[in-house]
Amino acid sequence: MHGAAGVLQIVEYSRDKWNMERVPRALLACMVGLFFVVYVDPRPAGGGILRAFIILVVIAVIGLLAHFLLEQLFEGAPIVKFAAGALIVIALVALYWNSPGDFFRSRRTSGIPGAVLGWIFIIGGLGWIAFALYRHFYPARPILTLSPEGIIYHVSRLNLFIPWHEVQGVAALELGGGPGVIPHRFDDVTVVQISTQFYERHILSRQTFLTGPGWNDLFVPKGSSVQMVLHFLLFSIPPKDIREPIALRWKAFQAEPWDAGTMPAERRVYGAWSIDGSLWQATKFLVPLIGIVWILVDSTGVLHR
Repeated sequence: MHGAAGVLQIVEYSRDKWNMERVPRALLACMVGLFFVVYVDPRPAGGGILRAFIILVVIAVIGLLAHFLLEQLFEGAPIVKFAAGALIVIALVALYWNSPGDFFRSRRTSGIPGAVLGWIFIIGGLGWIAFALYRHFYPARPILTLSPEGIIYHVSRLNLFIPWHEVQGVAALELGGGPGVIPHRFDDVTVVQISTQFYERHILSRQTFLTGPGWNDLFVPKGSSVQMVLHFLLFSIPPKDIREPIALRWKAFQAEPWDAGTMPAERRVYGAWSIDGSLWQATKFLVPLIGIVWILVDSTGVLHR
């Protein structure tokens, strides 16, 4: 019987906080969109609106993809960073060449109506808010789960299970290195070290084109083992909230398997969002909301009477 009752807890890692922390940005996008619709170009005209809509949707997708890549990147992946930066540059260039004619100093006459750009911001912002609220009240399957039996990692369309006795170590991410070369160490990024044999037999053999890009950033070779990367930024939590629970359970169960007759006492969730009552949290939500209300009221003319 293991002494610490907390070791028997099932720990789940949720993306709820990550999603909800981006709701203020979505509200800000809605405010910017309303500004374009109400003030920049309130009455768009012409037959090119559908074309403009399609172009701006593509720009929005590129921008969101670049934003996602920059936030999900593991440090030390320069090729992927370059790709993300290139996507952002493409999005900005496309936005400039399809901007309203009088928005930039060049005053180009072939610009997209401002209202179309505004509605893109509004629809995108409302879409993210709806998604975040839905996932808040109806959580998805946890990406990472720790139990007395092992680690369950739902990533890249795979549901991986690593028993504790297959874990060789819990440490910080190390990249590069070699004969006479000191590897670059990232102390904030936690890795679970597994043997190359276990990786090739139970993980690599299940990789398909559906698992998507970034596989080499999730599984990084190191000598005769493979580092499985567990990044705290996925859940918007401090680095220790990943490393400490994993290290605690690995030390407890690597040599002494869990007694199946002993049920875990409770579950603990990291990464769940809640109202913490802080001034900063209230400010992030209230400032764009006040801006939205102000623009809506001003557009009715009530403030000018």
